[in-house]
Amino acid sequence: MARLLSVSLPDDLMTETEALAETRGKTKSEFVRDALRRQIEEERWRDLTRYGRQQAEERGVGAEDVERLVDEVRAQRR
Repeated sequence: MARLLSVSLPDDLMTETEALAETRGKTKSEFVRDALRRQIEEERWRDLTRYGRQQAEERGVGAEDVERLVDEVRAQRR
């Protein structure tokens, strides 16, 4: 089910949105939906990498340890 979201845009952003949507053969709604999906994906990725850095820091794992740890996990799976 689709739900309606009304958003106000400044004139310059609306003009760019309309132009880019037209260039890509999309409606404004399709263009904005795609942009929101990308933003959500980026935010989730940012949260995940922040969590990973925090976990690594708590465990004392640095960038120099990653290759060795990956090799160890791969060896355990064989």
